Amino acid sequence: MDIHATATDDSTATLQRLRTLESLYEQGYHNDVVDRTIYKLLEHQVQQDEAQLAELADSLSEFEQRFGMISAAFYEKYQAGQASDDADHFEWQVLYKMHQRLSQAVDLLKSQLSPAL
Repeated sequence: MDIHATATDDSTATLQRLRTLESLYEQGYHNDVVDRTIYKLLEHQVQQDEAQLAELADSLSEFEQRFGMISAAFYEKYQAGQASDDADHFEWQVLYKMHQRLSQAVDLLKSQLSPAL
């Protein structure tokens, strides 16, 4: 069994379920259990993502100390072709991109946890 096909199938099924819920809610459906469950899922995901962000930040800090440069400045140089393509620099830029993307995801998730919604 292809694990990538299974993950894609699972993601597709989950997306369809979410779209179904969205459609029902747009039609006036409301259920307190569903509301609380979704809120708790978002909270849980934020906690997991924040833990991963901390690990990524630790890794980035090691590179910053080793090379004497903050990650954002390094990434700009890397993107401009002004940094080496060796394994360390490649790993650093990958970790930086992962950190940036995950930070954006956490911000988005947190915006959905505000009590004003």
